[in-house]
Amino acid sequence: MPEIRYRTTWTPFDDEMRQALLRPTPGPIYYDGPEGEAFEREMAAYLGTAHGVAVSSGTAALFVALMALGISPGDEVIVPANSYISPAECAINVGAQPVYCDVLESTANMDITNIEPLVNSHTRAIVVVHTYGHPVDMDPLMELARRRGIYVIEDVAHALGGEYKGRKLGTIGDIGFTSFARKCVTVVGQGGMVLTSNPEWARRMVQHRRHGWNRGDVYRGTVSLVGFNFTLNECQAAVGRVSLARLDRHNAARAENARRYAQGLTRRELPAQPFQVMPWARHGWLHFVVRVPRRDKLLEFLEARGIQCEIHYRRPVYREPAFTARTGDPGPRPVTERLVEEILTLPSHPEMGEGIDYVMDQMAEFYVRG
Repeated sequence: MPEIRYRTTWTPFDDEMRQALLRPTPGPIYYDGPEGEAFEREMAAYLGTAHGVAVSSGTAALFVALMALGISPGDEVIVPANSYISPAECAINVGAQPVYCDVLESTANMDITNIEPLVNSHTRAIVVVHTYGHPVDMDPLMELARRRGIYVIEDVAHALGGEYKGRKLGTIGDIGFTSFARKCVTVVGQGGMVLTSNPEWARRMVQHRRHGWNRGDVYRGTVSLVGFNFTLNECQAAVGRVSLARLDRHNAARAENARRYAQGLTRRELPAQPFQVMPWARHGWLHFVVRVPRRDKLLEFLEARGIQCEIHYRRPVYREPAFTARTGDPGPRPVTERLVEEILTLPSHPEMGEGIDYVMDQMAEFYVRG
């Protein structure tokens, strides 16, 4: 196998992060302590929400959010058809039915014209994923949600720091959440956080996170509900605080990479089509994704030249046998099913540098060869 020079995934770990990781190791508190609480405060302040609840993964974040909102059997949760497995998985695991919404050709995001026909009397929540970092058009979606009494949960794992019409993503819906696993902010490993300005929901999420105990209870104190063990450890929280302080700088570097890709692909006349960026959007740019012909062959060609690309996402979750066995076949989602045959995520992390040109030069060689 060739040595991989450029990867889509990027998890920095330098001396400042190493020192932060070691800071809590003398103990005696290893989770749910001062580093985690500081990380929650700093993330909430960055976004402009009142509360942050740190948990063990992005999936755990969505799960406790659904639990705090009381989503339960008989309810329906609208999720993107083109998405990671977690939104549908969490809906199923709280007993609800995921309803898969097709996406737009232009941005790969959910759209109100696709969402509204799916809403019925059982619809309790919409999980909005700002796919690849581009914001969903939130105003018409929020108008529908308020009119029909539906909760909106924003997944900003691809888009932390992004904005919709000047408002930070993750603060427009009722609850926002993110992952820290190789995302815009990293904790070196799994981690996540839920953000809300509703104190009651925040309290419930804290209880669900740690065995039903309230924050501040004496260890193994009064159990308020049947919860889980979804805590984020203190070492990871300390690393996350360092990473959060770098978020805007890293996002600016990713935005510059995207600009260079867009210009360079056009200049080389490559048959690679990036998604559109709407005028009201401040893109998070976790992923730079293009639609390309002969995608799988190009993927192999680039890997042979030291370029590791990915596909976000190769197979729709509603086509996974384990999911159709639980929730049935929803039928075709035409845009999603076209996208999964064409999309390719190119390396675009903040340390790419001149690697951007190398990637495009190799793509040009592939298509020139025919």
